[in-house]
Amino acid sequence: MRRLLFHTILSLLTICLCACSGDVVKKSEKFLKQEEALPRFAMKNAKIYDIEGKECIYAIADERDAICSIDIATSRMDTIAAISQTINDFCYNSDSKIIWAAVGSHRTVWNSKTCTEIPCPCTKHYGEYITWAGVSAYHPFFSSGNILYTGIIPTEALTDFNYDYAGFRKKASLIAAWDISNPDSVRCVKIFGKRPSDQPKDMFIDDCYQTAFNVEDSIIVAGTELSQNVVVMTMSGKTLREKKLSSKFYVKPEKKDFSQNHSATEKIKYWEENMLFRGLFYDKYRKLYYRILQLPKQEDKSSFTKRKQDWVLIVADSKLNKKYEVKFDGDKYRWAILIGKQGVYVLKDKTMDLFVFD
Repeated sequence: MRRLLFHTILSLLTICLCACSGDVVKKSEKFLKQEEALPRFAMKNAKIYDIEGKECIYAIADERDAICSIDIATSRMDTIAAISQTINDFCYNSDSKIIWAAVGSHRTVWNSKTCTEIPCPCTKHYGEYITWAGVSAYHPFFSSGNILYTGIIPTEALTDFNYDYAGFRKKASLIAAWDISNPDSVRCVKIFGKRPSDQPKDMFIDDCYQTAFNVEDSIIVAGTELSQNVVVMTMSGKTLREKKLSSKFYVKPEKKDFSQNHSATEKIKYWEENMLFRGLFYDKYRKLYYRILQLPKQEDKSSFTKRKQDWVLIVADSKLNKKYEVKFDGDKYRWAILIGKQGVYVLKDKTMDLFVFD
């Protein structure tokens, strides 16, 4: 009887410990607050900002020559900035109330105060002249105080398609901090940031460095699509620690040498067949970190066609301790999220559903 009681208690303790380990996977429906909360707009690099008490989605227009806003409360759309060049990315500085945008071929930045384009001064890093890389969600482009944080790219790589980009990535830092206290000029004040130690060597599929900015704690959390670990840094550039932030579904991707140039077809095939981390976010309203893991494509045996890729949202607390994971159906939801006061908007084909993770 005692032995039975002992084993029963031991089993219960084991279950409790496993449940508290963060490996719990929950269905997305559990967190669904409102279905079809917003229409989906055909725009790029969407972000939510609360400007003067009005929460709006800001995004690059489909033609990439304007920044538009969509009022979340009314769904009204307005053009807030029209720019003569192609807009690659943008951000809003809540301190200065200025919108900054990377425009053209990495060489200039535009701001909403002067409505002018400022050339980016080239800075040397490991013997290479570099400029900012403000393109897509795979590079940081974020502004706080008098600093604009961007990714970096060698200027030679902009014109030389045979440039050894992989060789540069192995040695280079990943974030540049630019002083923007004077809206008429910018200057580089620091280059910092390293890839996590578990980043596989010679496997730099793309120059993807995913970042989450926690302004309240002056923290940057960064990772890559191939690393389970994330690097925790101060916003002044000091590395504090590494921490594993991964999924119970994670399987190490197939080893492939990307040190040489590969075709877009080869890269897409690799993305579809392997597990890759796709995004890193900080939710300032709920003090949570989110990390997205995209799962490999699965074949639909009934129709012999490949389904869209399912994905997992890893939810962690303010100390980056994993709380649980939420699995999303790739045929229904895109792996793109927007964080607002009410919760997290997850994109569908034509609408966005609202989720609250707690």
